[in-house]
Amino acid sequence: MTTNRAERVTISDIARRLAISKASVSYALNGRPGVSSETRRKVLELADELGFQASSAAVALSASRSGTIGLVIARDPSVITAEGYYMRTLFGVEQYLNDADSSLLLRLTGEGGEDLDVYRRWARQRRVDGFLLFDEFDDDPRLPLLTSLGMPGVLVTSRQTDDEFGRLITPEIETVTVFLDHLRALGHERIAHISGPMVYVHERVRADMLTAEGERRGMEVTHLEGTYAYESGAARTRELLSAPRRPTAVLAGNDIMATAALRVAGEMGLRVPDDLSIIAWDDSVLCVVSRPRLTAMDHGLMEKARLATDLLFQLIDGSTQPHRWSPVGTLLVRESTGPAPR
Repeated sequence: MTTNRAERVTISDIARRLAISKASVSYALNGRPGVSSETRRKVLELADELGFQASSAAVALSASRSGTIGLVIARDPSVITAEGYYMRTLFGVEQYLNDADSSLLLRLTGEGGEDLDVYRRWARQRRVDGFLLFDEFDDDPRLPLLTSLGMPGVLVTSRQTDDEFGRLITPEIETVTVFLDHLRALGHERIAHISGPMVYVHERVRADMLTAEGERRGMEVTHLEGTYAYESGAARTRELLSAPRRPTAVLAGNDIMATAALRVAGEMGLRVPDDLSIIAWDDSVLCVVSRPRLTAMDHGLMEKARLATDLLFQLIDGSTQPHRWSPVGTLLVRESTGPAPR
């Protein structure tokens, strides 16, 4: 293998040739744990062959890093500790960080903007090298804030944009299509969607897609806004099932609200799935231990978390490719969905 020594060899060149991340190359070159001895050997051998020389600026930057990333969650703690989404997400982040010998700084805040103060303080104190962000808002203030602070960030989102902020993008259309095709094949035409708070971009994206794709399939989709909490799911389900023309299927925005819907249906004398089918947007252990077990989408949350974390480390190392698509989930069909009642 030969290269023109007059051209400066970069970490990106080594990563591309070995088909590994730039973060792994950086760990190997700097003698940091987080990569196998075999990977370290290959990196060092190729670096020597290509005549790689780290710039003084890059060495200084590496030395100034904390080896820690930040995650600030502005959600009701009672919901975070109960639902499977954040538990699996945090586990996936920690798996990646364990392999990279790095750390996570986590903070739970209120929902009144307290998180912005945390971002400012951690960035100015150099406590973290970058941030993972969830639950995008319109005109989200976190993005311009981190940009102004010079902090890399990766937003897990449902919206594709042309900006330069790091984004792991979820193809919601794929999930919506799977849900509706499953229910349409069972003969359902009246679907109720209990969403999470509509202030979140991903909830509005899902609702809009459900309406449009439902119309294409001759299905009527109605939406009620919830909060992700158990009590919210129960109240919305009771409202839906008390209506003169109740739905034949309920799609709940998370596992907690789906289990609440299951309980309320039973209390109101409805059999699941004979009288009503119920689906959870996210799979979790709650969906498995429920009776009947809940049909749900396995979004591969731990893998998504690892992908988001890897993208953040690449941006920290200077990558100029800020966007990545997450893989499509898998529908887990269980006993809570069945043919529409006649």
